[in-house]
Amino acid sequence: MGTKWIGTWRVRWARVRRGGELGLSGLLLVVGILLSVALLPELPGLVSGTLAGDGETARTLFVCMAGIAVCMLQWRWRAAIYPELRRDTSQEEIS
Repeated sequence: MGTKWIGTWRVRWARVRRGGELGLSGLLLVVGILLSVALLPELPGLVSGTLAGDGETARTLFVCMAGIAVCMLQWRWRAAIYPELRRDTSQEEIS
């Protein structure tokens, strides 16, 4: 009787962790999308400032592009980053 109760809570905890990891990866994806939308109107000014030799503008452009890339790549490879999602992916391949 005790092991059934523990097993039930382990399954529930795994579902909560999976939901949290999926929520976090989705939140980071939304942040990346918002960052790219915010960067879009400023892009011509940042590029021209970078080509003119302004170091601060180049740094801003680099940090924004790196942030967008990290957000998009973590969504693309979320099954490799988050352990609960990885376990579900491996089970789907077997079935």
